[in-house]
Amino acid sequence: MTGKGVRERRRFCDHLPVTSEFAGDPSWVFGLASADDRVRARALTRHRRVVALALDAIHWSNRVWARAGTPAPAEPHLAAEMDQARSAFRHHHGQTVFALADRLWDEDPRVRERHAPFALLYLVWERRHPDDWRAPASNLWSPWGRKELVLRRLAGHGVPQAIRPQLTDLLTDVLRGPYRCKDWWYARLVHRIRDDRFDERMRGLLTDDNPLVRLRAEFLRHVADHPEPRVTRATWHRWLADTGH
Repeated sequence: MTGKGVRERRRFCDHLPVTSEFAGDPSWVFGLASADDRVRARALTRHRRVVALALDAIHWSNRVWARAGTPAPAEPHLAAEMDQARSAFRHHHGQTVFALADRLWDEDPRVRERHAPFALLYLVWERRHPDDWRAPASNLWSPWGRKELVLRRLAGHGVPQAIRPQLTDLLTDVLRGPYRCKDWWYARLVHRIRDDRFDERMRGLLTDDNPLVRLRAEFLRHVADHPEPRVTRATWHRWLADTGH
């Protein structure tokens, strides 16, 4: 994604209240993280198609903006066209996994609980199929920025019960895999998900064949036992130095 493209998308959405409703049955989006190549390919094609249409709507809106000289045109015909472009964006954006995961920010706790599996899906998608997840054709904005937003939201406002066990399982997979951008945010979730399942998973990792995995599990057990201070990017390295690892 070029710098110009990123700026253009931000320019559009700085003036757009992105409130999208998913139309139809959203179950197909779980195919994005499927182990079945055919299922994943169908879901990915569908997702990328609506991402492309949403991007077309952004370009359309920006062309109207350029002609009007403002994101809020006074001329009736330009105002009507801007409304159409924004409506098109909301519709197409609303058919993506992004719109489903965004309901994690809803004020209604029942809505947050119902949509939490889609936020989890977004994180699982990255872990299982990182190339699909981060490809420009799969995204409207930085996937790592969105990943941080999701993890920050879960860390700051709590993990819905509907996804707590699965998030512990995902964390276990994260510890076993290579570090990826923003993964340190998972450490902030420890206090939100610590339970018998978490403790069992961490104990299991302490006997892993990979010494780095064992070290990561030991670190998260330390985080769980010491809720203060809050975890930052530097906490891991400070812990390594303090413990002589």
